[in-house]
Amino acid sequence: ITTVKRIVISLLMLILPMMVFSQSNDVISEILESSEITYGQVCYLSASAQNLIDDDASYEQAIQVLFDKGQIPELVYKNEPIALANLAYIYAKLWNVKGGIFFRITNGSPRYAFKQLKADELIEKHLDPTTILSGEKALSLYTAGSYFYDNQEIEPIE
Repeated sequence: ITTVKRIVISLLMLILPMMVFSQSNDVISEILESSEITYGQVCYLSASAQNLIDDDASYEQAIQVLFDKGQIPELVYKNEPIALANLAYIYAKLWNVKGGIFFRITNGSPRYAFKQLKADELIEKHLDPTTILSGEKALSLYTAGSYFYDNQEIEPIE
């Protein structure tokens, strides 16, 4: 990531709580302090950003809502660390990423969601699909992607 991108990401991290709409400060703090981002935390961010859950919803409720909407392929355990490819998949669904031909053919599979975010320079080149990010880095990716795909007003995916 270039120096300019790092500065932009750093500045956006300062205003992240406002960008993530009205999410609980406790949830954001918990995510920032996490050494490994979990499915529950990522699903909460995505569902909350789409106004699919209330601020006081649980991680389990967020997972269930995204599963019901077809945004995750299976029900997952809330405390399970999420690999970067699966994180990219959930974020790509959130941001309604168009992607390249293989991304579209596979309906944005985790593999091609990861490749697309890497091609868009949101994921660093040296990271592989099995990498587990810290909560801070996952929020940084969330912020950068929201900015990059210009989806400040995210609509629920039907």
